[in-house]
Formats: sequence, structure tokens, C-alpha cells
Amino acid sequence: MRTAETTIDQLEQLLINDEAHIARLRARQIATLRALDLAQVPLADGSRTPAEWAAARMDLSPDTAQKLVQTTHLLQDQAGLAEELRKGTVSFDRVVEEARLVAAGADPDLVARSRGWDLAGIRRQVAHHRRISRQDEQQTYRERFLAIQPALDQTSYKLWGLLPGTDGRVLEQALQERADRFPAMPDGRCCARTQRQADALVALAQDSLDGNQTDGTTTAPIVSIFVDAELAGRTNGETGATIDTGPRIGPLTLEEILCDGSVEILITAADGTPLSVGPTTRTIPRKLRRFILHRDGGACTADGCRSRYRLQPHHIIPRSQGGTHDPDNLTTLCWFHHHVVIHRNGYHINPNSPPQRRRFLTPDGRSPP
Repeated sequence: MRTAETTIDQLEQLLINDEAHIARLRARQIATLRALDLAQVPLADGSRTPAEWAAARMDLSPDTAQKLVQTTHLLQDQAGLAEELRKGTVSFDRVVEEARLVAAGADPDLVARSRGWDLAGIRRQVAHHRRISRQDEQQTYRERFLAIQPALDQTSYKLWGLLPGTDGRVLEQALQERADRFPAMPDGRCCARTQRQADALVALAQDSLDGNQTDGTTTAPIVSIFVDAELAGRTNGETGATIDTGPRIGPLTLEEILCDGSVEILITAADGTPLSVGPTTRTIPRKLRRFILHRDGGACTADGCRSRYRLQPHHIIPRSQGGTHDPDNLTTLCWFHHHVVIHRNGYHINPNSPPQRRRFLTPDGRSPP
């Protein structure tokens, strides 16, 4: 904790001294792990690997334990680097990367110069010098995975995984190529690259489910929406709706389903008892979809956009506000403007804008600057 007598320089030096102390402790741990490994203690305790044993005994994450054990093996043939770690003259993270660089077969002069690089620069050199065997490639392929974890109420999903290098590059290029097709938001700002890639992943998945239909004539399946009666009458923008055997949804998603899907509404009490069942509302008829698409020139009508990707008819006055399938209330939008701009970011079409140059109103009803 900083006191009135403590200077910024002293605080910085305190951090540096602490890191040197951590390096010395890591050196002692490495020496201890080496001795335990020679005595085959991890194997005797029933662990499959020293890293597994270290993670359990030292209460470490698997990644930290693996890095510690790998460095133990690497430093066996690098006495000079091990001595620097023992003295605390270099950080543990730098020792890890320099040890990997030596093990990768880098020229000694290059290793010496690496002391002036940051850790990211050393990692790049390690990757450049790494020799990849057939067994390495097979192991990476065997370890491939994609995990999809929904939240308990399925309102959000987390994705993470591991792919072989070439497969990962294919996925990265596909997402970048699709993301680069998306225009800026109506107010001129661009979504973050990671957000655009998330939208691109959803777009590619939707293409697969729809057979890559782009003519706007695909008929959506019937979707059952269960609405909580106690929330149905609220005026603060909340909804208490759930898709049949699916996630909880909010007002933006509900409006999107009402706009393009075949929907049946079922209102339920707090205990799940059905109170009423509304009539099934059908999607826009196929003939009308084709007419709207032809009338609008087979392209998105958003001002400045001529995209033909996944064209969809959209209700200018939303169906949730009494909008109908009348052709004057329909316009053609690309997937980005329909799904991302309107139904995810809350923009609305300005009904007074020209039919072939549709402009947007922000969620608060104002025109973008």
C-alpha cells in the first residue's frame, strides 16, 4: 500500500523485486519437481503424468502445471538459464520462452539477441523454429474439439475449442471473408472485429441450415412461444417469453420471430398452466415474398447497400405493433440489416424514407448523424 513517503519509483521497484523473488521460488519448485520425478512419485501416487500430479498437489491450473513441468525438463540441459532463474535475474516467463527457443534449435546468436525482445517476439521465433513431426500433427488432430456451452436459461452461449493449424486458418479466413461483407452500422460506426466474426459465424451456420437459400422464399417452421402472463402486459420493453424446448428470449428476438416466422402464442400462468392459446400466425406467403423481392430489384433497400446476401422481407411497422403483410408495409433487407441492425441492435426503418433508399431510426427514435 502506498504511503505519503512512498514514491512511484519505489513502488515500481517493489514489483520488480517481487518478480525476482517469484523467479527464485519457481527455481526451487523446479528442482523439487525434478527430484520427485526421478523418484517416480507422481507414478506411485497414481497420476498419469507429472503435470497431472503437480496440478493436484499444488492446486494449479492444468496449463500452469504443464508449463512448470515442461520447463523442468527443458532446463536440465540449460544450466546457464537455470542459474539465472535461481538468482532471480530473469523472470520465470522469460526463462520459459528462452528455454523453448533453445529446444527448438535456434542459433545461439539468435538466442542471445532474444534477451532484448518482448515475450511475444520470442514466441514467434519459437513457432518459426519448431520442428513438427508426423506424431505432433496426429496428436493435435486427436486433441481437436469445439465446445458449445449454453447458459442455464440459454440466453447466451460460450464457444471455445482447438483446431489443427490449417483447419483453424480455414475457419479464420471464412469468418474474415464473411465479416468483411458486412457494411457499417447506420450511424457510421463499425462493430468490433470479434463481434463481426461472431455475426459471420451465425450467418455461415444459417446458410447451412437453409441450404444457402438467398431468394427470400424459404418458409420458416412453426415456432411455439410461451409467454408468462405476469410479464405479458408490461410496457417497459421486457418479455417473459420462451421458445418451445429452447431459450428465454427478449423483445428484440420476439420481434424477429414475429417478423419472419410462423408463430403460435401460448400464454401461461406462473405455475405453467396454459391460460390461452392464440391462433397460429403464418409467415409471409411465398408468392408475396417473390413479389416484394422483384419489386425491390432483388437487392437490399437500405440506403447505400446493394447486398444480395440472404435477402429477407421486413415489416416496416412491426407485427408486434399491428403491422400487416400489406406490400406497402414490406421491404427487402439483406441478412445484416435485418438480423444485426434491426433485430439485434434495435434500429427501426424510417417509414418516411424513399422505398429504394430506406433509412434507419436509432432505438430512441432519432435519425443517425
